[in-house]
Amino acid sequence: MPHNNELNPDTHTECISKLSIDAEQWAILEPLVKSASNSVKMLDQFLKVETESSAIFALGKV
Repeated sequence: MPHNNELNPDTHTECISKLSIDAEQWAILEPLVKSASNSVKMLDQFLKVETESSAIFALGKV
């Protein structure tokens, strides 16, 4: 079954209306969003440190 991934003005409005949530749903999702955001930030910091450490180690071997 072929899929049309092209966005046009009609489908864009449909998608947005299907994705909207109410305040009650957001009250449930908000803590998850915040905790995921914190985890992503911590992972980003960890990866930066690892990348910088690897670069310094590689330069030291040259």
